[in-house]
Amino acid sequence: MDEKEKFLGHLRKVHLRFSRFYTRVLAQAGISLPQYALLNELANAESMPMTEVSGRLHITKPAVTHLVDRLEKAGLLKRISHPKDRRVYLLEIQPKGRKLVQEAQAKALSIFLKTLDQFSNAERKTMGRFYELLAQIIEEVLAGNGEKP
Repeated sequence: MDEKEKFLGHLRKVHLRFSRFYTRVLAQAGISLPQYALLNELANAESMPMTEVSGRLHITKPAVTHLVDRLEKAGLLKRISHPKDRRVYLLEIQPKGRKLVQEAQAKALSIFLKTLDQFSNAERKTMGRFYELLAQIIEEVLAGNGEKP
């Protein structure tokens, strides 16, 4: 097995394990992965129209409404009227929702930092460059400018 195949095998394992990790963390918080994805988008924005959330998460508007209903009932976000268009609702994360996102991210970050501590500065620079490029290429694919996955 060559180095590229080994790398891809490790990447698959990491992906599967992070999926299980997030499933466990989010289950403890009482939310699903799609609900977390919505909260995570809102944690990085002041407010966002429901139609924009639909586009960012690549889910239907009725699916967004369903997620919002459950998250609003739990006090994690709220729907507010758009100041200029009464037909549009904006979504705004609430402190309880922001705290949930921060706690989930902190748990994941602790795993990354524990792992990162086992590498030299030169290796960390290489990994930093890898993740910078990975983020850029993923963004290009999401924007429709790169190869389809």
